[in-house]
Amino acid sequence: MKAIERFALVQHHGPDENWPEKNPVIIDGRASSLAISGFNLLRQYETAAGYLLVTDFDCPYEEAVCFVLVSQDLETVLSERTICQMYSSFWLDEVVWLDEANFYATLDGLAEYRFYFTIRRFGIPWIYPRLGLACRRLNVNNGLWRRDIR
Repeated sequence: MKAIERFALVQHHGPDENWPEKNPVIIDGRASSLAISGFNLLRQYETAAGYLLVTDFDCPYEEAVCFVLVSQDLETVLSERTICQMYSSFWLDEVVWLDEANFYATLDGLAEYRFYFTIRRFGIPWIYPRLGLACRRLNVNNGLWRRDIR
C-alpha cells in the first residue's frame, strides 16, 4: 500500500441537488470516463489489487464515507462500500493500514467503532465483494473488540 496524490474529482457548482450521483475522476490532471460516488476525495492509495479511493458527499446533515476499489487499468470500479445512516453525520477520522490488503477506518464521534476492510483477490458481487467490510465495537467492560452486526 502506498499513499498517492494522482487523482481528483470534478468539482460542481450550483445547488447540490443538480449534481450527478457518480462523480467523474480526474487522473493525472486529465478527465476520464471513470465515475465514482462522492464529491470530495479524502484519501487515495495504490495497492497490489488496484487503487483505493476514499470519498465523502460534503453534506453536513447526511454525510457518508465511500471506499471505492478501482482496477489497476483505471477502467472499472471493482467494489464499493459506503458507511452511512440517514440523518447522521460520518466524518472520516483516520485510515490505519494493517498490511497490504487489510486496514481499518475510524469515524469522528464513533470512537468505540472500527470499520475493518479486506481487499480480496476475487469477489462475487453482493455475496463476497472484493472489498470486504466488518464493523467491530469496543466492549468498555472488558476492553475487547467484538464484531457488531447491526
